[in-house]
Amino acid sequence: MSFAEDSSIHFSDFPTDQLIELSYVSQSSNDMGILGLMNLLEDAVHKNKRAGVTGVLFYDNGIFGQIMEGYPEHLERIWKSIAADARHKDIQVLGINPLSKRRFSNWSMKFYGSDEISQYVPELKMGLKDAAASLPSEILTLMRSVSNQAEEINPSNQSSQNNSANQSRL
Repeated sequence: MSFAEDSSIHFSDFPTDQLIELSYVSQSSNDMGILGLMNLLEDAVHKNKRAGVTGVLFYDNGIFGQIMEGYPEHLERIWKSIAADARHKDIQVLGINPLSKRRFSNWSMKFYGSDEISQYVPELKMGLKDAAASLPSEILTLMRSVSNQAEEINPSNQSSQNNSANQSRL
């Protein structure tokens, strides 16, 4: 599935045993603040862990970018929650694609805020800022690029250690 300007996704188009990747960008409906981001991340980590969903969340200047990985029925539950979440508006699906293996297998939800984006993927900072004007494929490529960097930086960390470190960086 390619770029779409709505949140309608047909998860039933995929076999139930097919690992898939769902990516999107959205605008924050209000200023999140540090506490709001911490609450959102904590909620996402718990929901994703229970559902067997992995991925990465980016947030910069009121723009979310996220890649989630999992099986269709698990992603569908999480996606419905995101689409109904009042903290998101102007959701734009970048893609939904089959995967042969997870890119973010160690992360129930890796988080990149402004500082991490600037350090690891500075090009993404502008891509998220101008998300409506940017090419979705370029944004997605930049978002995916952190999967390799995350593994190079922390190749031996366990997911629980990674998630705890992520939360402390907020």
